[in-house]
Amino acid sequence: MRDEDGIDRPRPPARVIVVVVLTYIAGILDIIAGILLILLRYDDVVQADGEAYSVTLWGAAMILLGLLTIAMASGLTRGRNSARIFVTVLMSISLVLSIVDVVISPTDASSWWSLGIGGLFSALVILALWAGRSAEFFRRSRALPAA
Repeated sequence: MRDEDGIDRPRPPARVIVVVVLTYIAGILDIIAGILLILLRYDDVVQADGEAYSVTLWGAAMILLGLLTIAMASGLTRGRNSARIFVTVLMSISLVLSIVDVVISPTDASSWWSLGIGGLFSALVILALWAGRSAEFFRRSRALPAA
């Protein structure tokens, strides 16, 4: 694939494209969750507990995290190693938060489902970014001059 500078850049393998799509989806879901959290501040229980401010801040942080995730997804298609590291860190944080959720409420079935699905999702994304053809794609892209 030739870029605007006339440099032949390697095409991302299918595994990287799948990770990019999953990363976009994760970013969009973070943004939606952030919006829903901000709207939760108007709930009577949240207001009665005095948690409206913290819920709003958490929602804003989720929206920002989603926007950063989407930005890193576009870096993955360009073979940016920094994007690969950032997405790995994001997926690891997601996995740790799922584990903390289970530790806090071990009898809640939704926590276990979240850990199972989120943990599997995170593990697959990390594995897909660092193994096989994906790793080779990022190695070759790093050797090329910056665009």
